[in-house]
Amino acid sequence: MFLIALSLAVPDAVAGAKASSFQKETRLGTNYWNAGSAIDGKVETGWLLPGDSNNRGEWIEIDVPKGEVDKIGLVAGFDKDEETFADHARVKQLRVDVFSIDNEQVAKQVGSATVDVADQRGWQVIDIPDVKVGDDGFFGGKVRLSVVDIYEGQDYPNLGMSEVCVYLKEFDATPKITALSTGTADVLTDGNPKTLWTGAAGAEFTVAPSGFAVSSVGFVGDKAQGRAKTVKFTVGNITTEATLLDQPDLQWVSLLPFNGYVGSSIDDVVVTVVDVYPSAAGNVALQEMKFRASYFEGL
Repeated sequence: MFLIALSLAVPDAVAGAKASSFQKETRLGTNYWNAGSAIDGKVETGWLLPGDSNNRGEWIEIDVPKGEVDKIGLVAGFDKDEETFADHARVKQLRVDVFSIDNEQVAKQVGSATVDVADQRGWQVIDIPDVKVGDDGFFGGKVRLSVVDIYEGQDYPNLGMSEVCVYLKEFDATPKITALSTGTADVLTDGNPKTLWTGAAGAEFTVAPSGFAVSSVGFVGDKAQGRAKTVKFTVGNITTEATLLDQPDLQWVSLLPFNGYVGSSIDDVVVTVVDVYPSAAGNVALQEMKFRASYFEGL
């Protein structure tokens, strides 16, 4: 183990992320290709290295709160479309270094792993050895992803990475459903499968985190009545959708990462039932909604 003073880190920081270097941009803005563009939830932007970079040895670093680092997720290339993905170099192998920050704001390395990355578009989630950060203080830690090897690009030598995030180990959470467009919230969180919430497509639920950083939402449908098919999650100005299976069993949906780690928003989560599977009852029913979080503000 060794210590690294935080002041030694490269100062190119945007929204909880830093990078060893990035492609400078005049027309779109100085920081357009900086680390912050790899944690904004948009695959059409990303971290792009300079054209003269060797790629190997370059790194991107993500700030995380107190918790237990569990996995990393990434979009391995510049995935705006199929052409941009193939044109630029993509990451093939990464070294993952985890640092915990003490009360003196000094970062101590607490874990390291090397992982292989598939040469494919879209999200990849890769397991790493679990390691706690922030155990010895009020602060959390940092996760640095360093490029070990690459897949060569067809037209451009410099590496691009559209998105990257850190998954923290989850635990059961008890946020509050504060608003419903129809019905009452109590039946959704009472733990009793005999009590049902019923509604129709377009119904909305507002979930107040109550100090929890909500990272996943679980849905328990009903055997006899209609079930939700597409659900939409809105946090701030970012929206994502997920499709549930036509079955009553508990199904978990992981929320989109914000600021580089899953569960990073403590804002309200608005859940919308976009459409439902056809049923004789002509409506949608839920026995329960459940929640998981990656950290709690009070810890």
